[in-house]
Amino acid sequence: MKLPELLAPAGDLEKLKTAIHYGADAVYFGDSRFSLRGRARNFYPEELINAVKYAHDMGVRAYITVNIFPHNSDLAGIEGHIDVLKEARPDAVILSDPGVFMMFRKKAPEIDIHISTQANITNCEAALFWEGLGAKRLVLSRELSVDEIKDIRRKTTIELEAFVHGSICISYSGRCYISSFMADRSANTGECTNSCRWDYTLMEEKRPGEHFPVYEDERGTYVMSSKDLCMIEHLPLLAEAGIDSFKIEGRMKGINYVAGVVKTYREAINKLEIDTEEYKVDERWLRELSMFSSRGYTTGMFLGKQPDKDYNFDGEAYRMSHELVGVIVDLKGTVAKVCLRNRLDTGDPVEYLTPGLEERLFNADEMKSAYGTSISSARNEDIIFMQVPQGVRINDLIRRDKKFREAKVLRK
Repeated sequence: MKLPELLAPAGDLEKLKTAIHYGADAVYFGDSRFSLRGRARNFYPEELINAVKYAHDMGVRAYITVNIFPHNSDLAGIEGHIDVLKEARPDAVILSDPGVFMMFRKKAPEIDIHISTQANITNCEAALFWEGLGAKRLVLSRELSVDEIKDIRRKTTIELEAFVHGSICISYSGRCYISSFMADRSANTGECTNSCRWDYTLMEEKRPGEHFPVYEDERGTYVMSSKDLCMIEHLPLLAEAGIDSFKIEGRMKGINYVAGVVKTYREAINKLEIDTEEYKVDERWLRELSMFSSRGYTTGMFLGKQPDKDYNFDGEAYRMSHELVGVIVDLKGTVAKVCLRNRLDTGDPVEYLTPGLEERLFNADEMKSAYGTSISSARNEDIIFMQVPQGVRINDLIRRDKKFREAKVLRK
């Protein structure tokens, strides 16, 4: 069995580098004008060219998203964007619109095309349609079960990709109009306001001002806010079903999320390579996936109809046990140059997202400023120097249990 590719989100260059550092085989990113994550930092043309080059220099594949549903006014911009991509030479573009497909085929036939999940590929005939047009890969609809994927695999030879982790849009394959209706910002052109995550009540037209909860806690109701997808316990099922690429959602998420998810799924896929039949989930992976922001986890539609309870999370706030403290940007022996992303005081217990050092606590001692003076405290965006344990690498993340900081604030 061919080992599936690990495909990671890259909302900006830092996230791209983080994903590659922690083991992604491929990254996907795009220009905000033509991407369904238009509010991510994304990449301008020159940055995009440099990002593709960086990925290739690191031996990683780069896929560019051009997956908006364009209007006539967008077409000239896409024509120009294709010229940029011909220079950038990504490994593929990800798109969903048939017109954009034909534009790439005519103007840049040398660039492989992946068909986005937005194209709603839910059956064998749709898969064969795109395969017949010359697409290289299909990003399957999230509404498919494992058995349905197997059936598509048996009847096609095209590469298949599926999301295995991340946020789930409540609308069908992500085709949503709520954001346009509520906030005049179209999700289908990359400007989604996540309106489905807002809290709602019902109001009967003859009873103005009387609001009735659908499901309520002290903050409101979340009838359209699904739990996040997590398939780490079922990767063998997807690999055996014929999935060629395991995709992680999250171009809008921070590097804490990108690093933790990519590292965890890298370890899982490596274990999958050793023995599919004996694959067992490491409990540490589950703890790791609980460390950064999520709405709880579900297996979506893969194992059959998603349970009703998974269409909204259980009343808790976004869950996150750990916060990002800083990034190792240089290293000489065991003295690290750290770019802080949070306040750090001497003596604070921290963890390093480093293979072999997981879940071990180390005290942040002997901190020095960028000028070489000893300091007892530093804050977000400060550059400091500090001792780190053996094994820590450049680009590794430093994190901290949120409870420690919360308790420290309370003591003050």
